[in-house]
Amino acid sequence: MSADSVSTSVVNLTAANSISELLCQNWEDKADVEDGILNGSGDLEIPFHGYSFFDDGSVVKDPRDKMKIGTWTLAESTKNITILFNDKTKQEAHIQGLGIKDLLLKTGDKAAAKFVADGKVSKSVIDDPFYPANNKWRLKPSKSENDAAIKQRIIECVLFYSKFFKNNADHGYSTISFYGIPTCFKWYNGGISITNKDKLAEKWIDCFYNKAQAIQGQQLLEKFITKKYNWNKAEPRWTKKSADVLLQMADSLKSL
Repeated sequence: MSADSVSTSVVNLTAANSISELLCQNWEDKADVEDGILNGSGDLEIPFHGYSFFDDGSVVKDPRDKMKIGTWTLAESTKNITILFNDKTKQEAHIQGLGIKDLLLKTGDKAAAKFVADGKVSKSVIDDPFYPANNKWRLKPSKSENDAAIKQRIIECVLFYSKFFKNNADHGYSTISFYGIPTCFKWYNGGISITNKDKLAEKWIDCFYNKAQAIQGQQLLEKFITKKYNWNKAEPRWTKKSADVLLQMADSLKSL
């Protein structure tokens, strides 16, 4: 993804003067990027590695794959990172190199992996689509959910995608990749549709207790996608237009 103009809602890290400040952004595995995985279909089972570190101590590992959420701490003197995931597992990592757009991170006995970022972050962490609170809808529930819970999961899904589109627009990206993120949406320049219930991807189904509840969520979206929404014709960026329409859709869902 390449960056063009940048919104005032993001902060450029060129003035960062600490390891923590530089670390707190969305990092993508350089080898995965160079392999062109982001240009592939989101249904392919090719892992895409990455880390999203946030300045409140939260972290998401592999936000475009089998996402893991946790907290992180940094020992600045040794440049060692300790990550405690919500599933009670732990990961130790060592920063071997760090710049505004480059990270060299060693974990375990593996050779250090190179990660890349764009050197820009949202002014508020809650505006970053990969912030943990914005991804609760992706966590499979341990028990069957009632209608209200499924509706809330769908609202959070729609809000995630609104933030995702806005974030891409704010960073000035000229292209956008949905790789690895669960969805039943189909995106167009100036339009949105819903995947047929018979063609739902496993990643979407895995966000729900079972396939029946995944279909219930899909049908709720299908119902609301037919409503009329205001597409801002004066806005040249389709990503920003889509973000605004998804906010309208979320508001419509909330009123149900």
